[in-house]
Amino acid sequence: MNLTTGTIKRNRKYFVLAAFVPFAMLLGCHHSAEKASDGDDSDSNVRSKIDVTTTSPRIGTISQYQTLNATTVYMLSDALRAPVSGYIRKMNVTTGQVVKEGDVLFTLQNKEAAALSIIKDTSLHINGTLLVKATEAGIVKTISHQLGDYVQDGDELCNIANSSSLVFMLDVPFELRQYIKVGGQYMVTLPDGTTIETHITSRIAEMDKTVQMERYVLRSSITLNLPSGLIANVQIPTTNQNNAIILPKSAILCNETQAQFWVMKIFHDSLAIKVPIEKGAETNDSVEIKSPVFSKNDKILISGNYGIPDTALVKVIH
Repeated sequence: MNLTTGTIKRNRKYFVLAAFVPFAMLLGCHHSAEKASDGDDSDSNVRSKIDVTTTSPRIGTISQYQTLNATTVYMLSDALRAPVSGYIRKMNVTTGQVVKEGDVLFTLQNKEAAALSIIKDTSLHINGTLLVKATEAGIVKTISHQLGDYVQDGDELCNIANSSSLVFMLDVPFELRQYIKVGGQYMVTLPDGTTIETHITSRIAEMDKTVQMERYVLRSSITLNLPSGLIANVQIPTTNQNNAIILPKSAILCNETQAQFWVMKIFHDSLAIKVPIEKGAETNDSVEIKSPVFSKNDKILISGNYGIPDTALVKVIH
């Protein structure tokens, strides 16, 4: 009787142990799976963060410019004329040549000497040649006669543009005349990127009625060797804002119609939130932010910001 009872008790222990072991294993596997799942979610969150770079707004002055065209014009030119009637025996000049005052450009032989040379009468020893020199420095614009031509006294031989008379003719739409000031300093940019400091000396009291533009004369303080008709650019300041909140253009985002603008601002070190803005003056690389008011400590995305959603997780790498 006791043996049977003891056997039953032992069997009962084995049964309970056998039933508990699978349950414990199942519980342990479930716990491990939850930990693994938690670890995967954590890694996923880390991987989902977008690498971005930021900048801070700066307070300063920003100027907005209007680009206008200016064309080179020689205001003065000198017509070099034949002092006597005769034949052109030598030419030391070509169109576009830069000449100095006193340079010999033509050699003329008067008609009497030319006649003697034809009949080969050497007894008089008369050659009748005359050197024609440049009366001022400049650039040869045109040449009116060729070698061997017969010219009358007073005929134009060539035309020399006075180098010191080179100016830029600035064409200004009438609605922008309020931004132009006679005596003001303006920077002229040539097609090759060269910049020249100039000032407005006068306004021409005549308007091109077809395009409704006024003309202003821009002059440089140095002598320029440029061809006539060269078109350059002039930056005219139209807006000048002091104590403006300024961001680089790379920080500004917009919709397809460019009707709405916003920036992505860092919040709590890793969250980028969308902040609508109102733009003001613009330059080639900067934009004035009229609203809202940003502080110097705000962090604004300048890369990695394109196409990301509002409240995106980000990782600032610089």
